[in-house]
Amino acid sequence: MDNLQLEINFSERRNRFRDALNAGEFVLLVENSSPGRDNDPAASADRLAALENAVLDIKGINASLAITDRCHTVDVWRAAEYASALSAENRDRHVIYLSGRDTTLNETRNLIDIAANAGNCNIVPASGSVIPGDSVRESRKRTFTESIEILQELASHPYGFFSGATVNPYQYTGWSLMGQYFKLVKKLNSGASFLVTQAGWDMLKLQSLRWYLTGRSLFYPMIARLILLTPEKVERILAGEYPGISISHDFQRILEKELHYSNTQFEAAQYRRLELQAAGCRLLGFSGIQLAGVEQPGKAKIAAERIVNALREFTDFDHWLEEYNSYLARTEMAPFSSSFYLYDRTLRRPYPENDRPIANELDDPMVSGAEKLGYNLRKFLFVHADRQKADHQRLFKKLFAGCRSCDVCRLPATSFVCTENCPKRLANGPCGGVKPNGNCEITNSECIHCKVVRLADWAGELPKLEDHILPPGIRRIL
Repeated sequence: MDNLQLEINFSERRNRFRDALNAGEFVLLVENSSPGRDNDPAASADRLAALENAVLDIKGINASLAITDRCHTVDVWRAAEYASALSAENRDRHVIYLSGRDTTLNETRNLIDIAANAGNCNIVPASGSVIPGDSVRESRKRTFTESIEILQELASHPYGFFSGATVNPYQYTGWSLMGQYFKLVKKLNSGASFLVTQAGWDMLKLQSLRWYLTGRSLFYPMIARLILLTPEKVERILAGEYPGISISHDFQRILEKELHYSNTQFEAAQYRRLELQAAGCRLLGFSGIQLAGVEQPGKAKIAAERIVNALREFTDFDHWLEEYNSYLARTEMAPFSSSFYLYDRTLRRPYPENDRPIANELDDPMVSGAEKLGYNLRKFLFVHADRQKADHQRLFKKLFAGCRSCDVCRLPATSFVCTENCPKRLANGPCGGVKPNGNCEITNSECIHCKVVRLADWAGELPKLEDHILPPGIRRIL
């Protein structure tokens, strides 16, 4: 009887955020970060309540909050805890994030239970960003519960969460881009029902992601994360304090020119840029935007009003494209001249002309002779390693694959590269903090997972990279 009652309650629970996406409404998520634990809890709750009231009062667009978790800082309230200050009757309208950084599997399960008990049903997991300034050794000491593992926990929970996935489409080598896409497919297969992109300004990259998913017949609601820039935020992005977010040299020059005129001119330019991005996202088939940088109620209302006006102004793609070309397209958003785009680099139409868009070929993977020799040797030695005990041939694995005494061996599924060498120990693909050139945010050398994709491309084994969801090499549960 108890199980039956639970099933009935779960099936009847409303979720207005999910319903809005399913109904094709264009939504606005106003981003808010959980505060530091040194803040007065009552004052923090009052500020959140004021922002929530202001956002829910916005007219002309379906607006709600996105509460991020452990962004850029360490000692902060967890989003699942902080979100308990939201009004109980409106928690189904909001989204909360769940970071895997410094969070064991059991701690993750506890946070999921907190969210369920509070009625926060929309959750977006993220593996978590590093702390700016952390060395490789310091990063490896931290626990990162991978977003895919969190998605699996959410999918198996009886509460019935509506889960999202993150993806960073602003990658400019073929292998770093495809690494993001392959991992996104794994997330969708793990239970994600919508996706949120990393923040950026290159509309072509957003279009490429939309076209790629369309070509794969993967029709999921997509939300683009946007940032209303301030001079301080520009400085912090350029200083590398926002992993995964980059500003091209040409865009930096434009921003400096805007700031040179006056702060007022700079602010006006950012609002116009935001308007064009928001309208463009809708016309390219996105289901909404998540806006960072407007955490004060007054600023959130002003930004929302500008967005609503832009959505009314631009209802036709060609009209929007004309304004975009005159205002934004003069700025080169790609970080370097040889930047890779999966499709053509021209915003000529909102959707592919054919049922399946035609993708550009990946660049030559540039696998050196030493890499080829190492790959073939490891394949010869470890082709069945995933079916054997992890400690089988451990010495050879350490010598030829740099293995780190994993509890389970995954070499045949990762181009015979031990992904435990990732500073975050991620198993299933790159994190969102990878630099635009495919380098790791921590080591500044090639991301382990980009190397996996590059070798798989050379070996003709790209499809298998999204076939299997891999367990952690070394599990940290407690």
